[in-house]
Amino acid sequence: MRSAGAPWRRSGASPRRRVCWLAPGLFEALALFAFTAPVDVAAQQPDADEGWPAPAIGLRIGFDQAASGEVIGAQIRVPVLPSGRLELVPNADITFLDNLREYGFNVDAVFVSGGRQGGLYLGGGLSTRNSVFTADIGGARETEIGYGAVVGLKAGGPAGLVTQVEFRWSFLPDIDYDPRAITIGLNFPLWGRDDRR
Repeated sequence: MRSAGAPWRRSGASPRRRVCWLAPGLFEALALFAFTAPVDVAAQQPDADEGWPAPAIGLRIGFDQAASGEVIGAQIRVPVLPSGRLELVPNADITFLDNLREYGFNVDAVFVSGGRQGGLYLGGGLSTRNSVFTADIGGARETEIGYGAVVGLKAGGPAGLVTQVEFRWSFLPDIDYDPRAITIGLNFPLWGRDDRR
């Protein structure tokens, strides 16, 4: 934990990250995806012979609005129910700042409105952040633990590929900053095609 009275580097007059190269057009792309993605949220339950849906591994890129830095991350989406309506999603992110990289690790439980067919999803869980939380970026790295909330949209594509748009908000009680990242991503099934009818 940071020492008492130590100013966190983003709460004072410390230099901010220059404008992100990824930010221009990102929100337009997210909005376009959200309104044009083919999502069947009224899908029926899977047939018994379909079996359990395959876990999927994916990558995502985006922007952390609170830190003003680019984000690159990865996740594993593990179905907890055969319908695909409940998933366990361990994930990790790297946020790129001037002279510093912050690492986030999260484990979320999410409810997916359309199950295997995708749709809106929301949930939350454990959230951690590893960084330097003092004004001196050369100081010791620390890990803060809190909780996070996530809301997103996922849609199936060819060969079982799943695209996603996601907004993540982490709440870390011991620092003056709550990461808020918006990302777009692509997930690949670990086996089979997990066809979406």
